[in-house]
Amino acid sequence: MTPKQSRSTYRAGDRKETFRDRLGSRRRTLALIGLALFLVADVILVGLALTANGRSADDATQRPIPTFGGAPSASASPEPTEEPAAAEPSDRFIAAGSATVIWRATQGSCEAPAVVERSEDAGVTWAVLPTAQAFDLRVVYALTATSEDEVQLVGSAGAGCAVGGYSSTDAGDTWMSTPELLSTIAYQTPVAPDGSTTVVMAGQPVVAPCPIIEALAADATRTVTACSAALAEWDASNDSWTAIPFAGIHALELRPEQILFAARGVTGCTGLGVLRVSGATLTATSAPEGVGCVEGVDLTAPAALTSAEGVSWLWVGDLLFSSPDGGASWGAVIS
Repeated sequence: MTPKQSRSTYRAGDRKETFRDRLGSRRRTLALIGLALFLVADVILVGLALTANGRSADDATQRPIPTFGGAPSASASPEPTEEPAAAEPSDRFIAAGSATVIWRATQGSCEAPAVVERSEDAGVTWAVLPTAQAFDLRVVYALTATSEDEVQLVGSAGAGCAVGGYSSTDAGDTWMSTPELLSTIAYQTPVAPDGSTTVVMAGQPVVAPCPIIEALAADATRTVTACSAALAEWDASNDSWTAIPFAGIHALELRPEQILFAARGVTGCTGLGVLRVSGATLTATSAPEGVGCVEGVDLTAPAALTSAEGVSWLWVGDLLFSSPDGGASWGAVIS
């Protein structure tokens, strides 16, 4: 027989099953069961590992791997410092007619009319002016004073809440319509439902330097605004805004050859720092310099600033502060 033919064939029933055959069968069965258990355990362990990393076995989204490096800076704060909440856009106005006579107003709305007041004792006491009865004043956009008895405002009045100019020459006892003020006084409109506001100059709206203006000051030649992180002045020569970075401004005032403002977050002042920017116009290289500090104020409240005859006033929250030295020192006015 050839080697290929030496291998015999047989049927299972040709011989009896031996002990060794039964033992081999059990071993194969146990091996299969063990392999199945291993696969089940492996699936369970993989699922647990994925769950421990914050994701399911079905989630294939890759997450960024956190990186660490470099020694911490020596100037880094061990805990984040919380910035005080920004003040609401200005809803109050103040104007000084002299060192003792001051005018002030809330902004109001078409539904809740503004209140205009006058003080003859440097802010100690106040008298409400009859603007509601005189011309049904609803909203104030700008307030200026040219003497102890003369005051001007731009506002909305009447049932239609129409914008107009109004003035008084007898300390607010009587008022007259003064439409020419709309072309001589710059002002901003109240914040709209979409969060925007408009600056009006010479009776025409101009594009604001930022979505929300937090303070505005204007005189016959200059219009300055404060945004959340910038101080900006309108340049009529090229119809654009010139701005410098500065955050946290609550109130502005224009003085001859300088801008005076109050801001939070000023180094060395736990209240509102008072600063100035010198120059007839704001330039890209203008730099604010510290003047004083007003302690004990609400850093989330709107504010208004004015000066006359060497005396300054800052109206913030429910308090009025005054300075007899150009803003270097401040004290609360008892009222």
